[in-house]
Amino acid sequence: TLGGIMKFHHGLAFLAIFGAPIIIGIAVAFEAGFRQMSFGKLVSAVVVSMVLSLLVVTPIAITCSKSRDVELAASKLLTTQEIKTLQGTDLFCPTVFRFDRDGYKTCLVSDNDGGANVGCG
Repeated sequence: TLGGIMKFHHGLAFLAIFGAPIIIGIAVAFEAGFRQMSFGKLVSAVVVSMVLSLLVVTPIAITCSKSRDVELAASKLLTTQEIKTLQGTDLFCPTVFRFDRDGYKTCLVSDNDGGANVGCG
């Protein structure tokens, strides 16, 4: 945890959500400055780039953070044999994992509160 306040991967997501738009805004400002754009165009380019990066980064950071929550909860909710059969349903940062329990496929899903629940329903 980060100082007992939040889990490390939640801190990384928080940093990405707020850090990426700032870094991208600064980069666009430098590029616009080199191209000697007018102040109005520079400001609008920076704002647009920051909003677009926020729209792209936020869902990815949240989904990957939820995926990590499910992975951490797996060791508490599943047996060693069930963990060996655990497979994500998405290629990138899955929040639903399938595993074998008593010969049947079942799911481990994010509870959207830092943990996970067993069941596909």
